[in-house]
Amino acid sequence: MAKFLRYLALVLALTACNAPLPIADYIGDARSPNAKITTKPSRFDAITFRSFRAGSLQEVAGADCVISTPNISVSAQFRTPARVRVPIYNEKPANIAGQCRSPNGEIELVAVFEVTAVNLSAPKNEGVSLSVGTAGTKFGAVFDLRDRSKDRFKYPAQFRIIFQR
Repeated sequence: MAKFLRYLALVLALTACNAPLPIADYIGDARSPNAKITTKPSRFDAITFRSFRAGSLQEVAGADCVISTPNISVSAQFRTPARVRVPIYNEKPANIAGQCRSPNGEIELVAVFEVTAVNLSAPKNEGVSLSVGTAGTKFGAVFDLRDRSKDRFKYPAQFRIIFQR
């Protein structure tokens, strides 16, 4: 009887959870065939795109999405939920603009978004400071002489698309 109650509690706990939908679509490479970039990417970042209605934790499956960068180095079409591999070149990655439409059979909703890469190499002590005290005014400056061309950028691993009404 105790074993049965444990299984029943486990089943009830699992049905109460809103598990994320499985990722059906996978795009191996979001590089655009029309891009005029001749260099190879240094690496790829995988971004998982999931879509939701505003004010709801319920995931919307099957939203048609398009992403691209201004220089067209990244261009892809997919349906949510999806994992997209985005190329990272040596320079700072461009912001990725995107647009999604709600699945067929529903009221037409459009979500417009932008994915921005974060600089992981930025130092924390860069800038200028000014102190005024009883002993006088002190001026201090901290400058960083790092090579910004070697900065490392990363796109977020998860991105939520929210459909507003």
